[in-house]
Amino acid sequence: MPPLRQRKPGNTADEDDSNPSEHQEDGGVSNGQQAKNKPSSNPPPTPAPTPSPLLDTVCTFGAQTFTTDQGLKIIQWSSWAIAYLTASSRHHKETLSPALQKLSGEVSFTRYVLRFYGFFQSLEGYRSGSWAGGSWDNPKIVKIAKYLMAGSMLFYYPLEHVAYAGWRLPTLSKFSRDNANMMSALSCVFWTTFIIGDFWASCLKWNELKKKLNDLGRLLAIKKRDDDKAGMMEVEQEQHAVAKRIRLVKLQVIRCLLFILPSVNWSLPNWATNPLLGELPLNGLMLAEAYTSVYQTLVGMRG
Repeated sequence: MPPLRQRKPGNTADEDDSNPSEHQEDGGVSNGQQAKNKPSSNPPPTPAPTPSPLLDTVCTFGAQTFTTDQGLKIIQWSSWAIAYLTASSRHHKETLSPALQKLSGEVSFTRYVLRFYGFFQSLEGYRSGSWAGGSWDNPKIVKIAKYLMAGSMLFYYPLEHVAYAGWRLPTLSKFSRDNANMMSALSCVFWTTFIIGDFWASCLKWNELKKKLNDLGRLLAIKKRDDDKAGMMEVEQEQHAVAKRIRLVKLQVIRCLLFILPSVNWSLPNWATNPLLGELPLNGLMLAEAYTSVYQTLVGMRG
């Protein structure tokens, strides 16, 4: 992707923090006297620190390459947005606006460096089909994730690296800026292929999950009729889990729709000189996708 644009979150495990128990030593019984408790010779235990949900979320969010990239997207596109809004300001057009434009560009190239791991992740997804995100009844979902999504990324990442080298290391790569722009456009053709596959697979997942939710609704009605309270609770928990998965899939569909026009724009040979989209709609879509992606991750991290 050209300078000034990426893409799965892990679950956090709660640690069981049990407070240490306090023990008292009993004195011996002599001459018929009642035993008395002696004070403990050990110092009182230090209470366990209270966990911070916010800090735990931030640490979990920043511990993975994918979510780190999401955070950088927020910085990149928010910097652009503030720079765009302050460009016409008499007080900020010569200081704040150009500084934030520069920051946005630097963060964009930082995100290129994070993509150096992408080829191997794509290869693993192609070999295992893990990008399908679990097991599904519809076999098309795994095939799309394997061949269209992971397969396209096997070409996307190397082309991105070539473009990056052309932009940042022109004396070593012997690539002109025009050649680097061409490599970037070609990489975005594969990125567009990925987005189309992701949208298709997400729609199939959404349809399958809706059917499962309907089946659970009918099962819950049977459990209520039979007054099976334990069974009702189990079905309701499963309904909650399926509803959450549907919500995540819906957000993924939204992200694909926000991505598609920018990806087509950057796939065109003359994207740098005669872009299909103007700065405001192009970067505005990317800004909306950045915040949607972070919201999606936070939804996935919640229980």
